[in-house]
Amino acid sequence: MEAHTISFAKNDKEPKLAFEGVVASELYPCVLFYSSNPGEKVALRDLQMRGMPSNLLPGEPLCSPRTTVLLESTVQLLRRLHQCDQWASHINQHIHTQLELIGPLLKEDDLGSFNQEDERDKDQAGDDTGELPAHRRSLSEAKLAALCNQVWPVLALIGGVDSGLRAGGLCRHKPSGRRAILLGVLKEGSSLAKLQWEEPDLSVRYYKYIFMLTPTYL
Repeated sequence: MEAHTISFAKNDKEPKLAFEGVVASELYPCVLFYSSNPGEKVALRDLQMRGMPSNLLPGEPLCSPRTTVLLESTVQLLRRLHQCDQWASHINQHIHTQLELIGPLLKEDDLGSFNQEDERDKDQAGDDTGELPAHRRSLSEAKLAALCNQVWPVLALIGGVDSGLRAGGLCRHKPSGRRAILLGVLKEGSSLAKLQWEEPDLSVRYYKYIFMLTPTYL
């Protein structure tokens, strides 16, 4: 009842989620037969009230996928550590060191000159030979791997990975303006999100439509 959902099963199978957003003080089970065969019967053998499910999903595609959730959570953790005096200098030094790698990895002799006056000639030369001009050639595998493994993480720390709705992130309920933590959804593709309100007097609640939420930050 706390989750405002109804699940059912037949013939001793595992119950499946059937209804979401059910808000009612009393519920009465019923079964509808689509067959007109006389003598068919059904028996309601068990009725259980279960608590909130513990395994929630990230909520993709309406919210960020699991990999992005992990990345963005790590970024937010590092940003919080950066606010501490004991961590700020170490994080700044690491960022500076990794950003200095960009210059050597993108040397002009590897990618070609970027002078505007020569760009047209280089494009024409590439068209005549069938090869890409130097300034349009891709990086080597080694340099591309270095950029992805060493430079990209600090760029993600500076600019973030995904600013959209994600499990574990702060969000704002548009109609009321209240802020909450988006905990996840019950099943894949569901638009029903579990929220933990910031206000201590408000309990966990489900909202039917994720589009009623917008991401926010501290």
